[in-house]
Amino acid sequence: AVRNLFPVAVTIALLGAIESLLSATVADGVIEDRHDSNTELIAQGAANLLTPLFGGIPATGAIARTMTNINNGGRTPVAGIIHAVVLLLMPLSQNIPMACLAGVLAVVAYNMSGWRTFKALLRNPRSDVAVLLITFFLTVVFDLTIAIEVGLLIACVLFMKRVMETTEISVIRDEID
Repeated sequence: AVRNLFPVAVTIALLGAIESLLSATVADGVIEDRHDSNTELIAQGAANLLTPLFGGIPATGAIARTMTNINNGGRTPVAGIIHAVVLLLMPLSQNIPMACLAGVLAVVAYNMSGWRTFKALLRNPRSDVAVLLITFFLTVVFDLTIAIEVGLLIACVLFMKRVMETTEISVIRDEID
């Protein structure tokens, strides 16, 4: 059982780490600050070791929440603490009418879909587009774990191919008098 979970756990950990670091990097660019990657990953690892003990799921830094926080004036860790407190009050959300939540969810889903970005990505080199489309297809047909594993593998192979094509090794023989 543990043997079957290990590859999935590693994939989720890598994906969470990459997403958190990308989120922090984007936030740094917006607020003109600099994060500490080691602190970010150690804190995330500690949280993800403790969370299952309380029935939680893996946590990552999410670009959507981070940018929402920044766009609404959040610049310090206090904004994250306030966000966590608001999440603790979520049981109160059961009093919100479903029609209102459905409307908010529809707008958020449309804004997060990123179809314009997806369309723009199709203008990249063919190899990048192939990785994008294969990963997208595998996510829809199978699941995210398989898609990320295959996508990373293909991207690594294509990267090595590009490096091979652009690297030239020559032997220079020079006689010293």
